[in-house]
Amino acid sequence: MFYPAYVNLQDRKCLVVGGGTIAERKVVAMLLSGGDVTVIAPDATELLTFLAHIGTIRWFKRQVKEGDTSGYFLVCAATDFTDINTAIFKEAHQKNKIRLVNVVDVIPQCTFAAASVVTDGELMVSISTSGKSPATSRRIREYFERLLNATSLYTLGYEAGKPMPIENQGLPYPVYLLLENRTCIVLSERKTPEIERRVSLLHQCGASVLSLTPTAVKPHHLDSAFLVIADRFSAADVPCEDKGAFIREYLDDPDTGTHFTPHLIVDGNLIISVAARSGTGAEKAENLRKKLTNQFENNGYGAFVEFLGARRSEILKSFPTSKKRADFFETLIDSVEMNNSQPQTCCLGLTNPECSADCLFNWVRCGKLERANNFVSDLLGKLRTNPK
Repeated sequence: MFYPAYVNLQDRKCLVVGGGTIAERKVVAMLLSGGDVTVIAPDATELLTFLAHIGTIRWFKRQVKEGDTSGYFLVCAATDFTDINTAIFKEAHQKNKIRLVNVVDVIPQCTFAAASVVTDGELMVSISTSGKSPATSRRIREYFERLLNATSLYTLGYEAGKPMPIENQGLPYPVYLLLENRTCIVLSERKTPEIERRVSLLHQCGASVLSLTPTAVKPHHLDSAFLVIADRFSAADVPCEDKGAFIREYLDDPDTGTHFTPHLIVDGNLIISVAARSGTGAEKAENLRKKLTNQFENNGYGAFVEFLGARRSEILKSFPTSKKRADFFETLIDSVEMNNSQPQTCCLGLTNPECSADCLFNWVRCGKLERANNFVSDLLGKLRTNPK
């Protein structure tokens, strides 16, 4: 499981290496959240070129070079070259100690994964499958777009096919932190329900958790921490080598920290978070969270994500490009065994909770795992034999 965090990017320096469609999506999300964005790439999409031309972003039109990641709060490697992405991760995270580093589609070289996000301007809903099934995450995101009449961050930037300016909307930047074996420090005088909720999440995410009272914390504790959660701002007011390096949450003053922890709907590795842009939307956000809890928890979504995650490595090795892999997952999820002449597409139980079609989703949530695995293997075999 990944740890959900809504990061405050206002005026913080962000670097995206790469100029393709995926890099473009990263840049748009950062700009909406107030990030100060730099792009390094020999070529860039029409939108990125436009944003550089009007001064919204800085674009260095060249290959990345040694030393480029120094001084950033967040770094994203989104090139098509594994060796370049790996070098960026090593320099940014291991050498420069930058906490927030993402390498697209390579979970072991990430400290955070991006979320699928929709917003109606007041509420923000983010979806993660902890890297196990991006295709399922996308399906749920598209469902939320229709349900809430909301906008996906992936669709912004163009109008009638032409690039448009991206404005800072003051939205938080939703991410999911990879905390396995990373040191996380919790500072509090007493264990309040909110502190205990966060400690429980940290443990679920595999973090190495050190709970201290504010009087017991020493500079070396903070120097080695990846993440710090404190019940009050003054608790972390301890001199250390680089106080700006660790990411931190202050429960008494969320705006002072780098992030806050939203309330969640969790079913295995499916994590959905709901947050309001301001305090006036808190009640609306809580009502939506309760509704989504009833819909998604204990209804088979976690089992489906886990099933796809177990086959993901095999599928990634079977197809040479990200597009072919994505197309296979779409075919896999869409497939419904026909009982009549009317063609069907799997609804994932989103539009019809009582759907009992013969599809992969229903087989998995009903425990028919042998049938589900045989179906995946057969489809893989057919596509390997007759690639389109």
